[in-house]
Amino acid sequence: MKTPAIESIVVCVAIAAFSATSFAQAVPSNSNSAIQRVWDGTTVAKQSPSIRIGGGGVSREKFGFYWETRIAPATPPLAEGFSTATTDVLGVIHRIMLDRSGRTYFGYDVLIDVLPESNSYRITFQPLVMTSALAQGWSMDRWSQWTPLSAPRFPPPQNVRSGEILELTLLTNNGTGQRILDYVSVQEPVRKGGFQVPSDEREFSFTTGTPRDITTSDVELKIQSPRLSVNGKLDPSTTWRFDDVAGAYVWVYVQNHGRFILSLSPHPGFIKSGEIRGTSLTFKDGSDTYTISAGARIAPGQAAFNLYVFHQPDWKPTYPFADLSAFNMGAEDRIEPLLGK
Repeated sequence: MKTPAIESIVVCVAIAAFSATSFAQAVPSNSNSAIQRVWDGTTVAKQSPSIRIGGGGVSREKFGFYWETRIAPATPPLAEGFSTATTDVLGVIHRIMLDRSGRTYFGYDVLIDVLPESNSYRITFQPLVMTSALAQGWSMDRWSQWTPLSAPRFPPPQNVRSGEILELTLLTNNGTGQRILDYVSVQEPVRKGGFQVPSDEREFSFTTGTPRDITTSDVELKIQSPRLSVNGKLDPSTTWRFDDVAGAYVWVYVQNHGRFILSLSPHPGFIKSGEIRGTSLTFKDGSDTYTISAGARIAPGQAAFNLYVFHQPDWKPTYPFADLSAFNMGAEDRIEPLLGK
C-alpha cells in the first residue's frame, strides 16, 4: 500500500505563544457558531484592526481553498515560535497552528464539495484529526506529548459561492483580549500554464478595520521565495524557500551576521544602504554585500526604491529548536515589536 502524497504549505512567523494558559477555545457566550460571513459581495462587516500572521492555499482541479490567519489586536508585542500550515491529504484539507515552544497545537479539517450550480460549493468544518503521518510532515517530534487545544463550535455544512469570505474565530486570549482568526474563501483553482499560456498564480488576503485613505506608511514590502547571496555566494539554506512575508518592516536573519530590518521609509537608526529594483534587492553593511532575488515583485509600482536598513548584529532566533545556521525572515506592520518597545 502506497503512502498518500502530502502537499504542505508552511509559513514560519512571529506570534505570542498560545499555550493552554493564554489562548483557548473560542466559544461565543451566545453559543453561536464561531464562523461568520464577512464578505458576500453585498455587505462588509466592520471588524477590528488586525495583522496578518500567515496565509496560503490549496489548489485542486475544480476549486482552490485560500486562507489567511490574523491576530487582533496587534498588541501586546509578539514573540517568536509560531508556525501555521495547510496540508491536503486524500480529499481532506488540514489546517494547523503550532506553538513549538509550548509543544501545543490547534487545528481543524475542511471538506469541500462542488455543487451543480455554477461557482457554488458546500464547505464543512470539523475538528482536526491528528495522525502520525501528519505530525511527521509538520516536524512534530514525539507528537503524542504535544497538547491539543479544543476546536471551536463549528456549524453544520453550509453552501458558499466563489469569492465569499468566512471569518473563523479560532482562539481567544482572555487575559489580553487578543483573538486568532482565519479568513477563508473558496475560489477558482490555480490554472497551470501551457504552450504560450502562463500559469495563473492567485493570492488571497482580507484586511480588517475601517477603510481610510492610503498614506506613505502603508506601503509594504513583500519577499517571496527568497534566494540570498552574501558577497556573491548563494546561501544554501534559501535554495528551497517558497514561503513569503509582507509588511511595512521585513526582517531577514543571516547566520553569523545577525538580523537586518528593512524598510522603504527612513526611520531613526535606519541607514539608507541599498535599493530595490523589481524582484531584486541589495544592500551593504560594512564590507559585505547582501542580495535577495525574490519570486515576485518586492515593492509596488514600477520605480526603483531606496532601501533603509537597521542592523542587529547580535540577534539570533531564540525559540526552541531554532536552526541558527538557516536563513529566516519575518514581517511586522509596526517597528516597536522588532525593537522590543
